[in-house]
Amino acid sequence: MKNFKSYISPPLEFEVLEHDRVIAKVKLDYMNQNVDVWQDEEVLPVFLPFPGKQKVLVGDVLDYFESRCLPRTRHHIEKVLHALELQDYVPTDIVKQTHGVLYDDYVWIRFSGEELTCADVHPRFASEQGLSADICKQQ
Repeated sequence: MKNFKSYISPPLEFEVLEHDRVIAKVKLDYMNQNVDVWQDEEVLPVFLPFPGKQKVLVGDVLDYFESRCLPRTRHHIEKVLHALELQDYVPTDIVKQTHGVLYDDYVWIRFSGEELTCADVHPRFASEQGLSADICKQQ
């Protein structure tokens, strides 16, 4: 008899950051279909993963991951997935590699066990920091 528990992902813990400020902490337990969330109430709702939600469901987390990915309908999506070494469009797998970085904002996702900063994952942040340093040197 197969052990079906081996097909269920272990709990997934991650933080949502805006620049290097932790604005939310999430623990997702697939097996028990439970989500524990803390969100910083002092942060603008537009940056939070689940603004105004009292009860966050597993589906809400998966939807959030997808909102932090390239669109499913993107031209040549197969090539992008191949570059990420993925066979299928699975938002959780994509976000684990891209950290949910979008060019439009500085919100990103750091998974349990990672010691990353915004400069490590966000190309726009890194380039702006380099530009700032160059401007300071010129003055």
